[in-house]
Amino acid sequence: MFPIHTSSSMNRNFLSPKYSEIRTLTFRWEEEDFPGFEEFLENLPSGFAKDPDYGLGLLKQCNRIVRLIEEHTSCQEIAFVEGSEVADDGRVLSFGLSRFADIWKELNRIDGRGSRATSRVKNAYVHNDLASALNLDETGYSLGRHPISRFVAKAAADEEELTETEQDSLIDVVVSESMALAEERPAGFQKLHREVELVNLDRLIKTYEESLGKKTSEAHWQDFFDVNAFALQQIFGAPMVIAQSGATVGGGRFDGSGDKIADYLVKNTLTNNVALVEIKKPTTPLLGKEYRSGIYGASTELDGAITQVLDQAYQLMTNFATMKNNTRSYDLEAYAISCFVIAGRSPAVQDPDRQKSFELYRANSRNVKVVTYDEVLAQLKILRTFLRPQTTMKDSETSRKVE
Repeated sequence: MFPIHTSSSMNRNFLSPKYSEIRTLTFRWEEEDFPGFEEFLENLPSGFAKDPDYGLGLLKQCNRIVRLIEEHTSCQEIAFVEGSEVADDGRVLSFGLSRFADIWKELNRIDGRGSRATSRVKNAYVHNDLASALNLDETGYSLGRHPISRFVAKAAADEEELTETEQDSLIDVVVSESMALAEERPAGFQKLHREVELVNLDRLIKTYEESLGKKTSEAHWQDFFDVNAFALQQIFGAPMVIAQSGATVGGGRFDGSGDKIADYLVKNTLTNNVALVEIKKPTTPLLGKEYRSGIYGASTELDGAITQVLDQAYQLMTNFATMKNNTRSYDLEAYAISCFVIAGRSPAVQDPDRQKSFELYRANSRNVKVVTYDEVLAQLKILRTFLRPQTTMKDSETSRKVE
C-alpha cells in the first residue's frame, strides 16, 4: 500500500503521501495464496483503512504509531508480519501483527475510558452552569470506578489533588500490574522501582531527623528500627537481617529472674552467624569529663552499654546449643558473636579533642563496634546521594546558561 491523502478539500496535500517519512505499508503473501484485492482489504486487521477512497493506510488513531516510528528510525516502509516482534533493519521496520492488535485494542480501551470520564465532567459542567436558570440544584460529576478513568475525570475538571481512595486505587493498579510491567517494560519498571525507593528513603531520612530532634526513649528507637529495619542495616558491613527483636539470650537464675534481653539478635544471611545489637538513646553521653588536657575518657553510660552487650554475648554463647534446640532455630549459628552499640551523637567538628578521644576509644574496642545516631543518618544520606539520578553534562551546561 502507498497511503495518500484523498480529501479534495485539502488542496495542498491532495494525493500526496499520508505520512511524512513512511511511504509503504507491506503485507507479504505467497502469490498462490493471495485472496484477491477486495477480499484482502475486507480482511485487513482492525486499525487499517479498508476503503481505497480513504487513501488506505492506518486509521487516524494509529497516526501516533507512525509518528513515533518516523521520529526514531530512518525507515520508509513498515512490513506487517506474523508474531509480536518489532524490528528495525535501517530501511524496513517489521511490525508483528499480534503486537499491533494489542496496541489497537488498548488504544480503544483508553479512548473509551477517557471519553466516558470527560463526558461525565462535561455533563456536570453544563448542568451547573445552567442550574440557576433552570431552577436546578448543582451536581457533582461521577469519577467512575476504574482508577485511570477517575484520574482522567479529575484532570478534565482541572483538579490536581488525589483523595486517599484514589491514592489506594493507584497503588493497587501499580501492584497488580507490576509483574507484567517488569516483563513487558523492564526499563519503565526499573524507573518506577527506583522512584519508589527514593521516596521511601526520603521519608525514612525525614522521620529519622525529626526523631533526632526530639527527646526520645530507647523504646522509641527500638520501635523505629523494628519498622525501619533498613536503617538498622546501615551499621553492618555484611548482609544482616533481624532474627529477633528483644531476644532472650540466657543468664536466668533458679528463681526465674535475671534473664538477659538483647535489643536485637541479627544474623548473616550467607553464614547464619549471629550478632547482637544494643540500643541507647541519642542523648546518651559518649565521653565523660576531661581527664587530662585534650583527653576525654568514655562515659559511664557508654562503658556500661559495652559491658552489657559483651555479657549478653557471653550468655548467648553459653546457652546457645540449648536455646537453638528448644526454639528449633536451626538456621542460626554462633561461630563468633559480633556486638554492636548504637548510642549518642558524634562529637562536633568544632571540638577536635573530643573527636580524637572518641575515635581512639572505639577503635581500640575490639569486640564491640560503637556507632552513633549521626553516623546512621549520614549512611542513609550517602545512599540517597548515590541513588539520585546523575546530572548529565548537557544538563549541567544548560543549568550554567540559565544561571
